[in-house]
Amino acid sequence: MAKQKFLIVLAGATASGKTTTAIRLAQYFNTAIISADSRQFYKELNIGTAKPSPSELAAAPHYAINTISIEHQYNVGDFESDCLAWLAELYQQQDVVILAGGSGLFIKAVCEGLDEFPTIDPSIRIQLQQDWEQHGLVFLQETLRHSDPDYYEKVDLNNPQRLIRALEICQATGKPFSTFRKAQPKARPFTPIYVLLEWERSVLYQRINERVDAMLAAGLLEEARHLFPKRKLNALQTVGYQEFFEYFDGAITYEEAVELVKRNSRRYAKRQMTWFRRDPHWKSFNFAEFEKMIAFIENKIKPH
Repeated sequence: MAKQKFLIVLAGATASGKTTTAIRLAQYFNTAIISADSRQFYKELNIGTAKPSPSELAAAPHYAINTISIEHQYNVGDFESDCLAWLAELYQQQDVVILAGGSGLFIKAVCEGLDEFPTIDPSIRIQLQQDWEQHGLVFLQETLRHSDPDYYEKVDLNNPQRLIRALEICQATGKPFSTFRKAQPKARPFTPIYVLLEWERSVLYQRINERVDAMLAAGLLEEARHLFPKRKLNALQTVGYQEFFEYFDGAITYEEAVELVKRNSRRYAKRQMTWFRRDPHWKSFNFAEFEKMIAFIENKIKPH
């Protein structure tokens, strides 16, 4: 009889310490880490995505980091397929693997499968794309708020492609996008163990502010300037780059751009935690409670 396989799913808001904790877990269980971050697989995005450093990447085997170019179209369905293939390979050698990141949608795709959505007339997406280019991101946000207030509270509001995807479903079906997100979980050849890193909000926000300052010291402005000519690519519709693109356009000052990065990062963190807290299967730990985390995981893994 084949041994049971486990997937330690480590999640948390941006700047919550997932990278450090994932590496400690990987070293403890002598296993690999698959990143569940929706931007770290892009080779060109380094500082603004808080990608693990070369020394961190060398500390444990990592997957889904530096795997594709920003020129490449890559979505959550592609990630689901790739991740399941990596897991099939890894589980031939070990019984425990780690999935770590802050993208709730990517984690859900791997652990439960994606929801089934109807086929949409491409002209609807084209029109929404034009609406975004002509009227801006706020237009998409407000349209979604009226069309699907439930999904509006959960989605990354700074990601126009996510907004467009939801709106095209709303417009094509006349139903809220959120009503299609009710599929039953798909069977998986592993058992997820859900671990959530939690902080007091004020402490987390301070960590976010300090991280942005560290990114700037590491050269975030120069990285954003280098990427500016490709600003319309989907991969660059993200916090930490968009704000500096506005600065390069002359729409805001440098100081305003920095404050926007911090504010939008805090807002993103709040949405991340809202996403994770809605599901009761997460077990929360403080960053300092590593021994308790290990005890919880080992209790899940050992035969009962």
